[in-house]
Amino acid sequence: MEREPEELDLLRSGVDLGLLAKHIVDGFMIGMHKGTRRGIGSEFSQYRSYQPGDDIRQIDWKMFARSDRYYIKESETESSVTVRFFLDMSASMKYEENGISRFQYASLVTAVLGTIASQQGDAIALHLVNNSEHKSLTEKRGKSHLNRFIHLLENTECRGHWPESTDWLTNNLNTHDRELWIVCSDLLDGEKRWETFIQLSKSVGHEIQFLQILGHDELHLELEEAVTVEDPESHAKKNIRTSSVRKEYLKNLHAYLEELKSGLMSPRTNLFLMEMNQSIRDALFEFLKLRERL
Repeated sequence: MEREPEELDLLRSGVDLGLLAKHIVDGFMIGMHKGTRRGIGSEFSQYRSYQPGDDIRQIDWKMFARSDRYYIKESETESSVTVRFFLDMSASMKYEENGISRFQYASLVTAVLGTIASQQGDAIALHLVNNSEHKSLTEKRGKSHLNRFIHLLENTECRGHWPESTDWLTNNLNTHDRELWIVCSDLLDGEKRWETFIQLSKSVGHEIQFLQILGHDELHLELEEAVTVEDPESHAKKNIRTSSVRKEYLKNLHAYLEELKSGLMSPRTNLFLMEMNQSIRDALFEFLKLRERL
């Protein structure tokens, strides 16, 4: 039997979220390439042709030796980067598998990425959202701000659904500095409910990464033969025999996921699926590697 990832066992046991995030990040950073690499909010270093007026001290002479052309290596990181996190706190985030709720898993994912971004000098902001409540933390850098970031994640109750309006965001929207938006949600409210948010994100030109968090049972329906399922938002219950509905369920689920992906994807928008029994360290390592290739 495959051993459960250590961080999931620690999360279930109630270890402090900030300490657990730091524990994951410490091991995570050791596994990352120690040379030139992209951070959470930073850009790839890249070369551009030398232009009249550029400082000749910026010319990369090794590139000149290989290509017989003058190139300037641009900086790896821009100082104005803000990583803005959006965490869904609708009722469906209370879904549980193996003693861990989706919201706990998503909170740890957010805490880990927020810790990495903060350690790399990025400003971080946080929005926890449902249709009746919006908790936010404005963008800022520094260790004390990271502590407030973690504290807000630890003190939240899930209810309602994702809001159809974006009024809660537009009042404080930053359209001047470059931002990376990271959204953690199950995205099960339906593509239509996300349309205004997606259109808003595209209109301001920020990169947006959707981290869709789903349970193993949700994705594969490997449940007991007879089970009672409950909609966490409407509380409607239904008795099902898994063998009789599995084929149709999986067909409909995959169709929805494909439709969702098609609606979300754009040159600056991406969808990454995370399964709740996955090692968060391994999943985020794959996520960052994927982002490097985009």
